[in-house]
Amino acid sequence: MGWLRVTVDFVLRVTQLDGFSPLIGYGDVQQPLQPPPIVGSVPPVTGGGYYGEVQGDPYTPIVCSYPELEAKGWEFCNTEDSRDCWIRDPNENQPSFTQWDVRTNYEQDIPPGITREYWLELTGNPDVSPDDAPKILGKYFNGTYPGPTIQACWGDQLVIHVTNKRSDNGTTVHWHGIRQLDSNEMDGVNGITQCPISTDDTFTYGTTWYHSHYSQQLGPVMISDWIHDTAFIVYRVEMEGGIPPADSIVVNGHGHFNGSGSYFETCLTRKKRHVLRLINSSAATSFVFSIDDHNLTVITNDLVAIEPFTVQSLFIGIGQRYTVVIEAKDQAEGDYWMRTVPAARCGLFSLLPDDRTGIIRYDCSSGGEVLPLPPDREPQPQNNTCEDVHTEWLNPIVPWCVDQHPQNNVTEDTFEADLQGAPDTSLGPPGFPYAHWFLAEQPMWLNFSRPTILHIDEAMQNPNYTIIEEDYNVGFVYLIVHSGNIPVDHPMHLHGSDFVILAQSREPWDETTSPRLFRYDNPPRRDTAMLPAGGFLAMAFKPDNPGSWLLHCHIVWHASSGLALQILVRPYDIPDFLGDLTETERICNNWAETPLASSMPMIQDDSGI
Repeated sequence: MGWLRVTVDFVLRVTQLDGFSPLIGYGDVQQPLQPPPIVGSVPPVTGGGYYGEVQGDPYTPIVCSYPELEAKGWEFCNTEDSRDCWIRDPNENQPSFTQWDVRTNYEQDIPPGITREYWLELTGNPDVSPDDAPKILGKYFNGTYPGPTIQACWGDQLVIHVTNKRSDNGTTVHWHGIRQLDSNEMDGVNGITQCPISTDDTFTYGTTWYHSHYSQQLGPVMISDWIHDTAFIVYRVEMEGGIPPADSIVVNGHGHFNGSGSYFETCLTRKKRHVLRLINSSAATSFVFSIDDHNLTVITNDLVAIEPFTVQSLFIGIGQRYTVVIEAKDQAEGDYWMRTVPAARCGLFSLLPDDRTGIIRYDCSSGGEVLPLPPDREPQPQNNTCEDVHTEWLNPIVPWCVDQHPQNNVTEDTFEADLQGAPDTSLGPPGFPYAHWFLAEQPMWLNFSRPTILHIDEAMQNPNYTIIEEDYNVGFVYLIVHSGNIPVDHPMHLHGSDFVILAQSREPWDETTSPRLFRYDNPPRRDTAMLPAGGFLAMAFKPDNPGSWLLHCHIVWHASSGLALQILVRPYDIPDFLGDLTETERICNNWAETPLASSMPMIQDDSGI
């Protein structure tokens, strides 16, 4: 269970891959080469928590740089009136023909950036208490929560050194939402792409920032459920057939428990538009987000730029990310609550949490005095059901047209997310069998010491590795996931590729009639979507990234139980597309020598992911 808690719980909290403040004046002229000190220019609020202030250091945005292009006279083309363009050659007769902009096919055409290098250490810190309550044996990167922000610009190469300083656990890091094109060995999934990093060992990840230039404008606001016990203790509830409860809600390192704690705070400038990046990094809770008396204009989902639409509140499933624009008022009446409401049936808490989790202020000139809390207002109208944003609202700016003739056998690639009816005596620690969640014919159960990419033939023969093969290099692969007998909504996440949502419905899957709902012309595209309780999720992806890619439920306890499968895309091409595996093999050799590795057959209680 510990590896999942490290690899999943921290990926969204640390590897944010964004360079700028969560609230930036949308009407200000953007200067990518000389970004203003956004947070440093805002007076701090006593007891507040501006982004970047949590760890006590001022937040300093990076400078984007394209030496190869700049040497040829290229210029940044963001203006006060238009954010569509990123960088262009003004010497071209028609610069729009060659510029990089919001309509660039970012999966094929990438501006040549620079290499950025970061160092992370997995440590403990007993002083971390976002909701003012003790946390047992918490694990943090560089001793902080949230962890340090990893910043990058469109086209940059990232080199990230991860050192494990904990003696009680191994670790890996998965870079959630990053495609890892032709670099499957850097995906950071224990038992699939690598072994755990053992104590005092270091693994260096290399990853490419390839997504739309919208990332340049944004910074994360991470919303998460928070648990005081260790993941090992809480997962025991799942093993015993219960639902593990969370203790509080935390936003960017601030939360409340039992009447004590702090609020995340930030400021708006009157008459300006501001960009806010929302990330649900929870273990088991989906949320409905809103700001009192303010609408949200959504411009991206899961890093995919979409045609804007406006809502009063926004559902965010576990692992999902949205970028929204907030229009500041001309005449604001005081300050306003930011609310994160747990969606119905998509989260459980030991105590009823306060959904007021942040403060939007218009006047931050406190003069060192503690500012009052916002007045109570009527919350924005919202639907608190556990239901994804309507697919008809999610229209990507860079379109895909899906071939109506899938390459694969869809009948064979139809999977049921369900819970075993009785304890499984073949999996889990000896003496404690429990009922597992599963997606393929059986639950996933990995050998931490035998990652798939180092032992492809062996993994393909092992039913516990729950592998399906998709040996195609053109067109689309269709996957159908439908809900089993347990009426639970599952946030499904795919590694290695975005997928389109052909259809998402609460009606039961029927191969004869359900395809009538499929949308082929520029359907929604993302990497995490909700599988509706009692219904189905129909997905399609391009098999253009050879590797072993995970499809799993993003509820931590379900993934730990085994609700996952591996998709081997072009399995016989994988060795030709992997990088140098010397370091991957060294990490496995070091792990094999640890007492943890030796004892794993007797203590392993989770799937490994």
